[in-house]
Amino acid sequence: MSWIFLALASNFSWAIENVYTKVVIGSKVKNPYVFLILIMVLSVVVLPFVPAHYIAVPHISLLFWLFCASAIYTFGTFPYLKAMEVEEVTRINILWNTLPIFNLIISWFLIGDRISGREFVAMIFLISGAVVASLKSEKTTFKLSKAFWLMMVACVLYSFYAVMIRFLSHSLSFYTIFFWTTLFNALLALVCLVYRQVRKELISTIKNNSLKFFLSFLIVVIISTLGTFLNQWALSLKSGALVYSFEGFQVLFVFGMALLCSKIFPGFISESLDKKNLIIKLIAFSIIIIGLILLM
Repeated sequence: MSWIFLALASNFSWAIENVYTKVVIGSKVKNPYVFLILIMVLSVVVLPFVPAHYIAVPHISLLFWLFCASAIYTFGTFPYLKAMEVEEVTRINILWNTLPIFNLIISWFLIGDRISGREFVAMIFLISGAVVASLKSEKTTFKLSKAFWLMMVACVLYSFYAVMIRFLSHSLSFYTIFFWTTLFNALLALVCLVYRQVRKELISTIKNNSLKFFLSFLIVVIISTLGTFLNQWALSLKSGALVYSFEGFQVLFVFGMALLCSKIFPGFISESLDKKNLIIKLIAFSIIIIGLILLM
């Protein structure tokens, strides 16, 4: 049962990050790859809070797999960022829901991870609810675009990442996994600096923004990293197929927070309050709750 609360908490953390990023950062970091570098490099600020006895150099083979997991996660972010440039966020949210399906197949073949029939039915309800939650009344059609294939690549890579975290959790504490993957993610994100344009825009971003902005950005990083920590903890306890089925809660959390923020920061963020969209979210919530009850 504890993994359910961890999955919910990680999605809540990421929902806060999603909304907070939109409210505070806005258009100040225009290049998505600069954003990736900043958020992954600054995430190392949380590492001193990892209990010291968990900070050890694992066996070389485990260290290799930790690096591979980090590399897959980092490079899986690139097609996702590109998809965000060419497609609407609503459709991206729908495509994210293929992640549990890919993870179920990959984990089945690679590490023999299984879920029960009851858990499978619950996963279907959770995924269905997430798809409904991602819909908007004015955008109910779906088109197959370049973003579709980009998101398929991203979801496959993130599924391999989840399976590797699950595999590593059999030999390492999730604290140790979190420490090394966070460190490797920061180092790998710096690969983007090989591109001159990215370096120029990173320098420009640093020069053109105030200390207050970067303190706000640091809050975003801490919240996002907390979500990653909770997600890895959940993955150490349960199949990634089920953990990532909770994506629908993140969509609903974002919707609720966006409604609140639209009242406080109307110039930064808005959310549709029309009757149709509210009914859609209520239906999605009902479907997701059925899936959650089946898991309890």
